[in-house]
Parts: sequence; structure tokens; C-alpha cells
Amino acid sequence: MSIDEHYHLLAASELFDRSFYVAQARLAPRIDPIAHYLEVGWKLGLEPGPHFDGVFLKPFYEVSALHGPPAIVWLELSALGGPLPRNQVEAENEASKLRACKTFCPEYYGQFLPTSMDPAHHYVVVGKRLGFKPSPLLDPTFYLERYPDVADADISAIDHFEYSGKQEGRRPLPAVERLQFPPIDFRSQRTIVVVCHEASRTGAPLLGLNLVRELSSSYNVISLLLRGGELNDNFRELSAATIGPLVWEEWHPAEAVRLADRIVDQYKPAYVIANSIETHLMIPAFARAGVPTVSLIHEFAAYTRPLEKMRDAFDWAHHVVFPAEIVAQSSFRAFPGLGKRPNIHVLPQGVVDFAEEQSQSARPSRTGSPRNLKSGGEFLVLGVGSVHIRKGVDLFIAAAAAVRKKYPDIEFRFIWVGHGYDPINEHGYSPYLSDQIERSGLADIVSIIPPADDLETLYEISDALFMCSRLDPQPNVGIDAIVRGLPIVCFGDASGTAEVLAQNPATAHLVVPYLDVASAAEVIGSLARNRTSLGPLRAELSALGRHKFNFSSYASKLDTMGSAAAAALHAADFDLLSAMDPAELETALPPTTIVSSEHDAAWQIMQQWAVNGLAYDTALNSQFRRPYPGFHPQIYAERHPECTELGANPLAHWLRSEKPDGPWIRKVYYPTETSSSSSIKLALHAHFFYEDLAAELLLRLQLNRTPCDLFLTTDTWEKAQSLKVIFRRYAYRVEVDVVPNRGRDIGPFLTHLREKLGTCDYDVIGHVHGKKSATINSEMGNTWRTFLWEHLVGGEHAMVDLVRSIFAATPKLGLLMAEDPHLVGWTSNRQIAEELQVRMGLLTPLPEFFDFPLGTMFWCRPEALTDIFDLRFAWSDYPEEPLNEDGTLLHTLERLIPHAVRNKGYDIASVCIPEITW
Repeated sequence: MSIDEHYHLLAASELFDRSFYVAQARLAPRIDPIAHYLEVGWKLGLEPGPHFDGVFLKPFYEVSALHGPPAIVWLELSALGGPLPRNQVEAENEASKLRACKTFCPEYYGQFLPTSMDPAHHYVVVGKRLGFKPSPLLDPTFYLERYPDVADADISAIDHFEYSGKQEGRRPLPAVERLQFPPIDFRSQRTIVVVCHEASRTGAPLLGLNLVRELSSSYNVISLLLRGGELNDNFRELSAATIGPLVWEEWHPAEAVRLADRIVDQYKPAYVIANSIETHLMIPAFARAGVPTVSLIHEFAAYTRPLEKMRDAFDWAHHVVFPAEIVAQSSFRAFPGLGKRPNIHVLPQGVVDFAEEQSQSARPSRTGSPRNLKSGGEFLVLGVGSVHIRKGVDLFIAAAAAVRKKYPDIEFRFIWVGHGYDPINEHGYSPYLSDQIERSGLADIVSIIPPADDLETLYEISDALFMCSRLDPQPNVGIDAIVRGLPIVCFGDASGTAEVLAQNPATAHLVVPYLDVASAAEVIGSLARNRTSLGPLRAELSALGRHKFNFSSYASKLDTMGSAAAAALHAADFDLLSAMDPAELETALPPTTIVSSEHDAAWQIMQQWAVNGLAYDTALNSQFRRPYPGFHPQIYAERHPECTELGANPLAHWLRSEKPDGPWIRKVYYPTETSSSSSIKLALHAHFFYEDLAAELLLRLQLNRTPCDLFLTTDTWEKAQSLKVIFRRYAYRVEVDVVPNRGRDIGPFLTHLREKLGTCDYDVIGHVHGKKSATINSEMGNTWRTFLWEHLVGGEHAMVDLVRSIFAATPKLGLLMAEDPHLVGWTSNRQIAEELQVRMGLLTPLPEFFDFPLGTMFWCRPEALTDIFDLRFAWSDYPEEPLNEDGTLLHTLERLIPHAVRNKGYDIASVCIPEITW
């Protein structure tokens, strides 16, 4: 902070007692006491007030590299979380309590302090506020990140853990403190990380294990297990190092960040494969540590809960890989616009090794010999998977009943193999299945048995596989069956397996309508009746499997993706961005970001550009933000092939090129610029559907000295009367009109006030409204409105005064908007825009990338919007409520504003208030 900032900080506090200081320093009346303290007094041991002992506090501050006036250090530390001890008495009061605390270890804490310094005093004066560890038993920074309720309550980590958290079972240390990170020899090969959500012998972990095996020939593969299971030893045997397993309580972003940082620091991986959406927490954590991720999403969005966790993959993974088109489409429906994101792939995984050799030697068989399951010439129908409603075990049983009824002359056996069947102790699915078998009279032909160790023999003795899943991405069992030529019957629109079979004319008949048990039974019966002539079908299936499912090819393609992602993060670009003042890059980080290092903003910019690039629909990715005030990276990249063809980061390239002017950069004004008086006349239109917000707007307006007439609109007479009462003492002209509830805020502006504002004597007109976005997210709506009003009306600064000065000094300026950090394009509004473009006479083609006043709040010269005012919309032109979230006339007009302004020859600029974002 500058000396001026220190002055204002101290003057605004209750710490400085002017009378006390003047008497103590014996100052002449002409000498400013605060300035004297900051420049000379503190060095002489003078105190700012009677209760402050800077001489006592100063050694504690300086040993922690906190230099300067003790009063300023105290104020800055107190701003981090409440007042601190001001003198030795207050420090001793707190230190005496601390010494009785078992979580404080003076020997541990004092090891880096001068021997003469009391560790307890240092901790209460400095260490507690800066998050220093009081002992090996507690990491305060981690604790407050892990438990935000404690941080929100403004309770110190050590106090909470000692008196409450320990008893509540809260975790005082991150997982990295207990996990082992074995050393590896990475001198001859590059290193990668494969993250698996667990080590059970199920689909995704088996896939992960096979990836480790396949990629180990080219890399040191580090396995990160987020939960343990039967395959723990298999991962350890095949991996260069295995980290974990974690436990469920450690699945938290605060844990993930530290785990990723430790792995990156020690092993320096080139890229990460995140296997399953359940590994989602690690994707942004590795990205912020500078490592790209290939995300394998096997799960349907339809059953993934909470759905929002998929954003970690879609917003941060450089490549997203689905095993089947049906799985990809499920996510595309849940996340509109995702399909336009670069590097979305559909790639079936291939045949996996089930790691049977190790497991069989480790334990006895659970099922005996699989050959005992088939006693004679019966037609054996196999089902495989956990006993879960998603797998459709009830449909398997229903098909058995339908087959027996329709084909009484054929002997069948239906065997389901999978874990989770316990009709005695389970209270969910299993008892109903057991009862279904009994009531259907199928106990003699239907069996549900535990997982088999010898799946290969099971496939050999089976005559068909019935995949009865309600939803299944690309299950390993389906791949195994196809490759082995085992006829497989499945439901259409339910699995990747059905997708593969349906595409081949010779196997399409094996796919029956969704959950149509009768049709499935008919196909199974037909296979059984013609079992002696199934050779050609088996041969066709096997050939299809060999063509479609090749694990080595699958792993090689993933490696190509990961290597390309790593190469896209240019070290020179990162070095340039990380050397910048973090304040210049603050728009790049969402306000909820927990900053863990000074490189966070640089990595955010690098990773998000690599993920999104020239994607046309990035509105749903809240992480892809403006990297620098006034700069649009996509506009720049579109015009510079070094960014699109060679992968240079647009911001880094622009900076390295000495910030050339162009359509990618616009003038940004800051409130530090001097506001000057002017004769230009201002008017502001404010529309209030929610009139309870009007008083806030009035308060913000009254912070300014600029005369500004108000034109208020609302949709009922009752609301109009409320507005008149609220603004009755406003110093300038106020008009309140009632308008139809059509067109939200834009209708009243363009249709009702067209004559008053569009052809009036006002030099500059503004447009705001009481935004709540109640149908989407009320908290977001409030945050967004606050951001816009703060920038365009006032709050921390008198922004209307600044607006008048800017327009008075810049005759070519036609539109002034808030410097919004979000990068949003046409989304679903391009078609309507192109239709209106003709009516407006806009001859220049509409660009793909541009900025507009997001939220439809702005200041402009009336003549700059002539092309829009001249559209002369009638009330009936606007869509009726409730409105769609996108793709309406109103959303389109919002985006056409800057194009209309430029068409009239005017420039566009924005205002930016540092540290106020959303």
C-alpha cells in the first residue's frame, strides 16, 4: 500500500487518537499527527493511541517479514479476521489460554523463532491470523477451507478444533499429511497420472488398471486411487507409484488442490487421465497446478447426481471422452451448448483384462467351477452386473418368465452374476427380486450368484447374454460378449452396446425397443430355437468386436490427446502471464476462487483458453472469463493464426506484440480518473418489475452530484404509487409510467420511451432495471444487478459523475457499459439477429465474437441507438411471459446494441471498478 493508502486506513480507524499522539510527540499545530506517525513517529517508538503498544508488537511482526508502522500492520492483519492483541496484556491474556490448548505445541511452533521470543505470544499476535500451523496436529488454512462454516463464523481454526471440531470428528489435516508419495526414477521417461475413483473389480477401475498397464511401456504411470478395493495390489504392482487410497471424507476441493500440488511438485506429470466423472474434483485441481486432463466420462448425465459435478470436467478437461454417442447425447441434453465445445470425443474403450490371475491366487473361488452352472443341454442366458435397478435385474427375471411361457418346449437357464444380492439383510432391491422369482415360479431356472472369478468359462458355457440395463454406457461385459461372438440381446437407446449392434445390419435384430421385455424374450427364444445355426452370427459379432474394440488403439488415442494438451500449454506464455501484476488479471478468476498461489490467474487463463479456444458457445462455462480488462481473446485469436494454428495464448501473444490496437481491445475507464463538470444533459430509464429494489437505486443515485432526470416504468398502478413515494424527494425530474408486462425492461425503453428518449434533448441516456432473475438463480440475479449498478450508477464510487465526464470528453463515444468478465456470444440468438440485421440496415456481417452490455444496462448517446429505435416495435412484438431463458427477441436486441452503435460510427468503451466482479 502507498503512504496515502496507509494514511486513509489509519485515519478511518479508531486506533489513532490524535490528542494522545500530539501530546506524546509534542507536535506543533501545523504538523499532521497521522502523517508524522507514518513518516517518523513509529520509528521513534511513538504510539498511535493509549492502548496500543507498537514497541511490544514490532519484533513479532518483523520476524514474520511484516515491516513498517506497527499500527498499519495491526490494521492489515485485523482486516483478515477481526481485532488482534494491541499490547502485551491483551497478548498474554490470549497466550495463557493458548498454552492450555493441546493443539498448540510451543516446541514445534517456536523452532523458527528467536529463542528469546515467546511462541505463544507470536502465535496470538501474528501466527493465528496468517494461518501458521500451531503444531503438527492442525493445518488452520486447510481447516477453514475444508469447513467454510467455521470461516464464515469468524472463529479461528485452533479455537474451533480444540473446543468443538475434535468432538465433531472434523479433519484437522489434509490427506497429503498421511499419504505416502513413493520416489520414482523418472529420468528416462515422462510421467503421467491415472486417477480412478476406486479400486473395486468393476468397469471403470478395471479400465483404469488396463490403462496403467498399457501406458507403462511409455511412461512412469502414477495411479491415484480415491477409494480402495480389491484391485489395490494390482495397481501397486503395475504402477510406478500408487497414491492412496483416500477415504470418502477426503473427497473435497480443499483436499484435491493440495493433493494435485503435491503430485505435480514431486512427479511433474505431463498430463492426467481422470477415469470416471467421480474423479471430477481432481480435474480443476490439476488444471490450476498447470497440468491438463483427459476426462473419461462413462456415466450418463441422466443419473449423475449432483449433476453440477460434471461441470468440473466440461469446464476444465482439455479433452472429454465418452464411450458411446448415447452417453455423449445425455450430457449434451443436460448442458446445452456442450456439443460445440472443442475436443469432445466418442471413443469405445476396447477389451479389458479382468485381472483374474492375481485375484485367484489371493482367495478361494466364490462360485465353484462355472461349468457346474450348466447341467445339460439347456440354453443358458447370462446376465452380468451389480444387483441394482439400473442394471434391470427385474427385467431379466421378467424376460425369463416370458421365455418360459412362449417356448415351453425349450429348456432354459437364466443366471445373473454380480454383487449386491442379499434378500435376507437388504431392505431395497434384493427382497423384491427374490419375491419376483418366487411368485413367477422361476426358482428352478433363474439364479442370482456372486461375482465369478472365472468369467472366461462363464462366457464359454453361455449361449446368449441379455443386457437388460435401463442405462449402461459401454459396459465391459458387452464388449467381451461381442468380441467372443456371444449373441447379446439388449434394449435400444439404453447402452453403447446397443448402439454398436444397431449400426451393423447383421446384428441389428439383437436390439429390441427400449424396455420391451416381450420383444427381448422373442429374440432370446429365436436364438434358442436356432442354436445349431448361430455360427454365422457368432462370426459376425466377433469380427465386429475386433474392428470396434481395440484397447491398445484406445490407449494410444488417449495418449495422443494428453500429449497434445500438454504441448498446448506453452511455457513462454505462462512465464509472461505469471510475471504480470495479479491485479491486471483479476477478471480472469471467478470471485469464489480460493487463491492458492500467485500463479493461479496465469494458469486459469492458459488452461481455459486451451479448453475453449474458439468455441462459439462458452456462456455455460463460468470459468472461461475475460483475461484482461477490455480484451477479447477470441476476437484476437480469430485474426492471428499464431493462436489458432500454433496454439499461442491470445493474451500472451497480444502482450508480446506490445498491445496492438484492433477490434479485440477497447478503452476501459476507471473511477480513479477525475470527474469534471459538464453541461451535457443526462436521463436515466429504470424499469421495476420488482419495485422493492427502487430504494437501493435511489441511494446509489444520491451518491452523485450530476443532475440526472429519471423515467421510471413498472407494470401496475400499485407499484407506480410505491415508486412515486420512494422518489418523492429526488432532486431532479421524475416521471413514473405504467406499461404492459411485455418486453421486460427493453419493451418500455424502446416502445414506450422511444419519443421521449430517442429523439429528445438529452445528450446521454442510461438504461437500468431491477434484475432478480428469479426463474434461474435469485442469488446470481442479485449479484449481477449489484455488479451492474455499482459500475453504472454508484456505490463505492460516484459513477454517474464519471459517466458524464467520460461522454463530455469523448464525442465519438456512443456506448458505455460495465466491464463484464464473462465472454458470451450469440448463443441461441443468431437467427433472429440476422433477420433484424436486414431491417436495421446493418451491412457489415455480424461477427461470431463480440462484446455487448450483458444484462442490458448501459449509458449511450440517443443517436447511437437510432437503428434500434427505428425498428418501432409494438407491444405485441415482444414475447409473452414466461420467457425462455434464451433465444428470444429480447436476448437478441441485447446483443445487437453494439452493432447498432458502431453502424452509426460511434465507439464503445467500458468502466471497471477494481476488485468488484461477479
